[in-house]
Amino acid sequence: MDTEIKEQLLEQFRAALDTLPETPEADAAGRRTDLYSLFTELVALKNEVRLESRQVKTALDEFRAVFETLQASQTQLGGELDRARSAVPEQRRAALKPLLLELVELRDRFEAGLRVLNHYRPTLWVRLLGRRRRERDLLQAVAQGQDISLRRLEQLLNAQQVVALPAEGRPLDPHTMRAAELDQRSDLANGIVTEELRRGYLWQGELLRLAEVRVNRRPETVVESAQAEDRGPEIVSAE
Repeated sequence: MDTEIKEQLLEQFRAALDTLPETPEADAAGRRTDLYSLFTELVALKNEVRLESRQVKTALDEFRAVFETLQASQTQLGGELDRARSAVPEQRRAALKPLLLELVELRDRFEAGLRVLNHYRPTLWVRLLGRRRRERDLLQAVAQGQDISLRRLEQLLNAQQVVALPAEGRPLDPHTMRAAELDQRSDLANGIVTEELRRGYLWQGELLRLAEVRVNRRPETVVESAQAEDRGPEIVSAE
């Protein structure tokens, strides 16, 4: 490099140094850092980092406990909701069964009343007074209203899958029938239902009401039972 250029650069560097503010020696001495101070600061920084790490770990543990509690609560709540949903059909069924039994009773009464109206015959006094036509019209109107109500009840019961139990002419089923009376017919076997005294019903395939029936018991069976009771227990002698 040229000597003249070096001189110019040195002059520029001296001018730049001259423009810098002067620093007191005290400040310069105060900014000096020895190894002891450095290690002291490092130890303090290490302790501070360790303390903050413990605080962060404690916070994470607390958050983890909160999350576990929330998860357990959510699981428990989900189980309660599932149990509540599964219990709704049973509760609905338990609440609906008494109402269906009342509707069945009401249907039987309408049917019995309609049967009476259809088999009604005017008395001699009514025929003599010439009121037979008026009474017949009145009975027809009442029977028509009974029939409409009966059909409406049957529609409601069919909508809930309530069906009548077939009983007459079938063997006695102790699970769905109750023998209320006995009949003595020689043309039928023992245990055959001869008449329905009170109709039974099924609700969605399950028993809603037992059927009360009259069950056949052949006459010879009755006589044989009476004779067996009269004879008493047989005594077998040992030779």
